[in-house]
Amino acid sequence: MTRFAKVLIILSVVAFVFAVSSFAQQADDEMVKCAVSGNEMKKSEAKGNMEYKGKTYYFCCDNCEKAFKENPEKYINQEGQEGHEHAHQHGEDHMHEHGDDTVVDPVCGMKIKKSEAKATHEYNGKTYYFCMEGCKEKFVKEPAKYVSADENKVKCAVSGSTFNKSDAFGSMEYNGKNYYFCCAGCKEKFEKDPEKYIKKK
Repeated sequence: MTRFAKVLIILSVVAFVFAVSSFAQQADDEMVKCAVSGNEMKKSEAKGNMEYKGKTYYFCCDNCEKAFKENPEKYINQEGQEGHEHAHQHGEDHMHEHGDDTVVDPVCGMKIKKSEAKATHEYNGKTYYFCMEGCKEKFVKEPAKYVSADENKVKCAVSGSTFNKSDAFGSMEYNGKNYYFCCAGCKEKFEKDPEKYIKKK
C-alpha cells in the first residue's frame, strides 16, 4: 500500500469520527419540549426523561417529571392539538372544568377522582379521600401529620403540577395572591402574562 493510500485511509477515518461526533452533538443540542410545562430546551439540558409506550418524553424539572409519572396519559392526550402551548392550556382547562372531582390522597399524594376513591374520612369538618384502605388507616392513626402535609401542597400556576410548597422554584404575588412555580420556565411565562394563567383558574 502506498503512502498516499495510507494517508487517504487515515483522513477517511478522521472524517468519519468527526461526522459521528458532530451528529452526537447535534442530537444533544436538539430542541425538545417538556411534556408537562411545554417549556422548550436543549435535549442535553433536560432534567430528566422517561420512555412511555415506545416514545421518550423530556422534562424541564423534577416536579414536571413527577407529575408525568403520576398520570402520563393526561399529558400524552394533549399532543396532536395546535401547538404544545395550546395543548397544555387545553389540559389545564379540562382539569379546571372537572377540578371539583379531582383530589389528592393526603397520604401517598396520588391524584384521584372523588367518585373513584376507595375510602374517605372526615377530620376537623373536612372530608379526605384515599386511593386505598391502607392510606386511610395511616391517616386515621396520625391525621395531624398528613393534614399538615396536605395543606402545604401547592400547584404550579403554569404547568398545574402539584408539589410541596418547600420544593417550589419560586413564587410571585399578583393582585394580593401568591402563585407558585415548579421551574424557572414556568415562572418566566407567568411573569410575562399572568392574566393568561389566572383566567384558567
